[in-house]
Order: sequence, then structure tokens, then C-alpha cells
Amino acid sequence: MNTKQSASRWMRLKELLVTTLLGWIPSIALGSKLRNVLYRTIFARIGSSVYIQNGVEFLNTSSIEISDGVHLFKNVRLNAKGHEKNKIYLGKQVALERGVEVGALDNTDIHIDENTYIAPYVCIAGPGNIKIGKHCMIASHSGIYANNHNFADLNVLIREQGVTRKGIIIEDNCWLGHGVTVLDGVTIGEGSVIGAGSVVSKDIPPFSVAVGVPAKVIRDRQEKKLDNNDSKLDIQLSATLAEIKKTAELSYIQTVNDTVFPNFVLENLLGVLLDCIRQVMNADTITILLPTHSGQQLAVCASVGLEEEIVESVRIPIGQGFAGRIAASGEQMIVDDLSKIEVVSPILRSAGIQSMIGVPLLLKDKAIGVFHVGTYRHCEFTKDDVQRLQLIGDRIGSAIEPFVTESEQANLSTSEVSCNSWV
Repeated sequence: MNTKQSASRWMRLKELLVTTLLGWIPSIALGSKLRNVLYRTIFARIGSSVYIQNGVEFLNTSSIEISDGVHLFKNVRLNAKGHEKNKIYLGKQVALERGVEVGALDNTDIHIDENTYIAPYVCIAGPGNIKIGKHCMIASHSGIYANNHNFADLNVLIREQGVTRKGIIIEDNCWLGHGVTVLDGVTIGEGSVIGAGSVVSKDIPPFSVAVGVPAKVIRDRQEKKLDNNDSKLDIQLSATLAEIKKTAELSYIQTVNDTVFPNFVLENLLGVLLDCIRQVMNADTITILLPTHSGQQLAVCASVGLEEEIVESVRIPIGQGFAGRIAASGEQMIVDDLSKIEVVSPILRSAGIQSMIGVPLLLKDKAIGVFHVGTYRHCEFTKDDVQRLQLIGDRIGSAIEPFVTESEQANLSTSEVSCNSWV
């Protein structure tokens, strides 16, 4: 047995002796003080005024750093075992309520910054690195899991195919409600609120309110959020969508095989709305595309700034080009230089468009189309611009829902939304 192995075993034995002897002592003044003083001999660091209640379990204490004023309540478990480079760091005034479990697993750094509160029975687990910022609140029974199992090979047991480990970042001043699950590879922006029971599978922009499975942003907490009643765009958007809803109630026409969307709604109402959006966002073109009857291609539903007679003939295969990739992936896209990406139709380049934003048009959490804006000048769009466009797209998706037949709604799971009579 080499010297390194001997030192490791001695450290583990020392850890067991100290924690076993002191861990059971009730959390009266004596028990807490003894643990605070004697645990310093086995931990990487313990600050001053640390409160460790009886029944707290530690594994690989030499990789655990506890800062000033930390509170650890009954049945908390901090497990840094599994790799010599594991690290668990608790910043000043962090509080872990009863039953919280933190597991580093394999060459993992778990960092919980100052003044963050973790409620009972939260699970935080690597092996991906996890960083939780300052002043966060994470409600009970939430799970933060920085790993994802591989399962592509049907001939190998899933548990034997390994995991991915992209890591998780939760920035400062976030609040996660009861039972929230955060999956690997996610960043939750500063000041965001995640509703109870949500599953966060994609990045959340700063100062957002997000809910659902998967979690979707429903509001921007900043002053310039979309639902500002003084905003010209919001006034026009609300008025237009109200008119579309009214038209749906008064002009809903159903035949044996199809449902007819009155043409003037798209040509007039959406045209006015798109022109308003174009002005507010200082864009040159703005377009809505929806799937054709087959669901394999996109066609232009409404557009401002592109030649109408050319636009009407455009068909974009799902999965190809700028709009096709957005429809297939359901993800937002920013392109600063259009000349550097693949486009299916030459219209965008021939029109002189240089920069674009595209977002999926969502209905019942499914991407049923694409909403994009473009500029004739080079423009560096921001995440705020993308979020604004996504919020508009979400509201338009809700407005056109009454025009989708029951059979079409059933097809949402495969994106086979029939808009044959819409385009």
C-alpha cells in the first residue's frame, strides 16, 4: 500500500471517528459548539459561527468547505466521495434545511454561494458542476441534476452507457418553487422565478418568470417587459388578437373536410399587427410561416417587407434553411450575418437581408410555425429582442387556436398542423 492510499484511509478513519462521536450529540449549545470546533480537524475549512445540528452526515470532509454562519439542519447529507478533486463549497450564511442531499460524485465542483436558502428534501447531484448564486431560494422537494443518462445503444444496459455532464448554473437572486426540476446543461438567469412543479430543460433568460413542463417564460420582470400597457406594440397586439378572437367566434366556418380561416383576418389584421411589430423593433421585414397540409413544408402565412407575389410561392422543407431548422427544433435563432448560413429560398438574400431573429410559433407547447424578423443592415440582436418576439409569437399562437379543428389538434404531437386553407 503506497503512502497516498495510507493517508487517504487514515483520513477516512479519522472522519468516521470524529463524526460518529460528535454527530449524535443533541443540538444544545454543547453539541453545536463541539462540532464547530472539532470538525475543523477534518474539513477543508469551517468558518466561524457555523451551526451543525445533530444527525448531519458527511462523506470525504477534506473536500468540503463551509463558510461563516452556515446552518446545516438534521439529516442533511454532504457527499464529496468518489474523486479526490471533488469539492463542495457553502458560502456565508447558506442554510440547508432538513433532508437536503448534496452529492458531488465524480470530479465535481458544487458551489452554493452566500445567503442562499435550500428548503427541506432538495436533491443536488453531479457529476456535472453545479453553481448556485447568491440570495437564491430553492423550495422543498426540488431536484437539480447535472447529468443525463446515455441510452442510444439498445444492446447495452442504460446504466452501463455512461452519462453526459454539461453542468448547471443558477444565477443570483433566483426563486425556484416547490418541486422544480432543473436538468443538465441549463442556465437560469439572474432574478428569475420558476413556478412550482416546473421542469427546466432549456436556458431561462435573466429576470424571467417561467412555468410548466417544460418550463416556458410567461413574463419578463424588467421594466421593459412586453405587457406594459403604455407600449404601442402591446396596445396594437392586444387589439388585433382580440379582433382575431372575435372573428373566430363570429366567422368560424366548418365544412366536411376542412376549416376555412377567413382570408381578411390574415391579410388585414395580421398585416397591421406585423407592420406595428416591424416599426417597434426597427426591423425591415417580418414574416409568419405555418406548415402546409402535409406538415413537411412551411409556407408564408403573413409578411410585411417582402414582395407578395414571390412570397406566395415559397415552400421551406421542415428541417432545412433558417425557418425550417427553427420549426424542426423548436428553438430560437439569431443570425448576425445571413451570408454565413444555409438558406433554402433565395428571397431572403436577394431582398438584401443581412441579420435575422427567428422564433418558433407555439401552440399547446408545440412548434407549429416560425415567426421571424430581418434587417437590411447588420444588426446584433439581443436576448431581449428574441424574448420580446417569442412572447408575441406565443400570444399569436393562442389567438389562432380556435381555427384549428379537433383532428388538427390531435396532430400537434407530430407537428402535422393543416394550414392548407390559411396560406
